[in-house]
Amino acid sequence: MQLTGQVLLRQFGSFNTAIWPMQVVAYILVVAALVLIAIKTKYSDRVIAAILAAFWLWNGVKFWLPAGPSFPPAWVFAALWIIQGLAFLVGIVKPSVSYRVGSDAYSLVGIALIVYAAIGYPLFGYIVGHIYPRAGIVGVIPCPTVILTFGLLLCTDTKVPKSLLVIPLLWGLLSLAWIALGIVEDIGLIVGALLATAMIMYRDRQMMPGTAFRAA
Repeated sequence: MQLTGQVLLRQFGSFNTAIWPMQVVAYILVVAALVLIAIKTKYSDRVIAAILAAFWLWNGVKFWLPAGPSFPPAWVFAALWIIQGLAFLVGIVKPSVSYRVGSDAYSLVGIALIVYAAIGYPLFGYIVGHIYPRAGIVGVIPCPTVILTFGLLLCTDTKVPKSLLVIPLLWGLLSLAWIALGIVEDIGLIVGALLATAMIMYRDRQMMPGTAFRAA
């Protein structure tokens, strides 16, 4: 199968129709993650790690894996998404990232990316004619899920393991191919991936070993 913009949009349409009402569940989980970074609890970090793991594993197993027989690169995509999901899954048992939101620039950019993933991405798509169900929905469709991931990783007060950045950054760079196919809402993905990765790496270099980042 030759992948084109129309083929991808048709895939979005049939997938969104088939999985309804999982989109509602995904948005509930996004709101839950926002609440947990705003109101820190004992289990916030584990629950957010579980939400991210669920989103990445879902996309790997439910979105990409079934596409493998007709689109062989999907096997590789599925593997990458499952690996990333398992990496977040480890954070449930042994949290390595502390999520929080403050008034610092990192948090503000993180929240902007989360809002774009949940609202801006489908709205941008609607403007250019990618009307639901042929729309990317955060949590259940890959690209807005990556944007959400970067947003949450910016809303942290500890160093982010670089292993958690590699696959999302690769996917952000791959979005150039999706943009070329006409999925122009992925402009937010490439910009967000590069900006978030640079900001996280810069911030983490400023942290002393064993210390947490504190918002001004």
